[in-house]
Amino acid sequence: MSTGWIQFLLVVVPVMSLIGSWLALRAVAGWQAQRDQQDASSEWGFHEGSD
Repeated sequence: MSTGWIQFLLVVVPVMSLIGSWLALRAVAGWQAQRDQQDASSEWGFHEGSD
């Protein structure tokens, strides 16, 4: 294996790991915000479809 490939992998693998972690954290934060919003609306007695 040439040193060019090794250097490429030493850069790409950590960068892809960071991007994957960032995307996962965004997804979890979105799910949590959506859950918090649903909890807040049910706490105040607001229900969809009820007039």
